[in-house]
Amino acid sequence: MTIERRLAGKARELVSGQVQRDAKHEAESKYRALCESFPILLRSAGLAQTVAFLRAKGKGEGSKANEYSALYGDLEKQFRSIGFLGDEALSETAADAKLSQADYRLYSEIAMKAALWHKRLAQALLRKKGD
Repeated sequence: MTIERRLAGKARELVSGQVQRDAKHEAESKYRALCESFPILLRSAGLAQTVAFLRAKGKGEGSKANEYSALYGDLEKQFRSIGFLGDEALSETAADAKLSQADYRLYSEIAMKAALWHKRLAQALLRKKGD
């Protein structure tokens, strides 16, 4: 099985887990909106800065999990599912000064593929605000 197929399968599993059964679907629509802008954020800011942003915004609302911490956790799960991340945090690995430029580019490319799958599946499976 290729990495792309693993990322797609895992993205489906993770995005499906965001489906809300409540009437408002607010968390679901916020997660979808973040997934839709995620590839652009990665392309413009880079992997290390994007991961740091998700972590910082995820901690902004106290202990309550929000869409930023959910997407960061999903990205970590994607890297773990293909064997590119062990017990360490993705934020530590992406910001590690010992990480070679080639490895950083590889991690960035994998993150972009995961982001594109999350975007596609979020658009297909999750409701927009007002739907």
